[in-house]
Amino acid sequence: MEEEKRQTRVLIAIALVFCALLIGYNAFYVPDASLESFVETDRLSGNGEYSMEAEESSEKIHLNTASLEDLDTLQGIGPALAQRIIDYREEYGGFSRVEELKEVKGIGEVLFEQIRDSVTVEPAE
Repeated sequence: MEEEKRQTRVLIAIALVFCALLIGYNAFYVPDASLESFVETDRLSGNGEYSMEAEESSEKIHLNTASLEDLDTLQGIGPALAQRIIDYREEYGGFSRVEELKEVKGIGEVLFEQIRDSVTVEPAE
């Protein structure tokens, strides 16, 4: 009986050593990934350089005229939230300020800050 307990303890110790080795190895494992996989391609010009023109040329989405599909293209806005924006717009007669988006259920401060520069209520110039 005593010999079985000792063997069990030895097996548990060996298993713990293997687990420690496995965890330790994975803690320092760095996957082979190229920098290109982390670069936002929509802001790059054809030669791979950052282009301010690409960012500036994108038109803002007008909150009072945007379709569900237009709103769905905003970062963090899915079809359900886009529909809530449209429902709010119809219920209150449109947006007079971009900040009113925070009154739509599901749009908090963090999400608002992400999309603030992508939307407008001003008429197109």
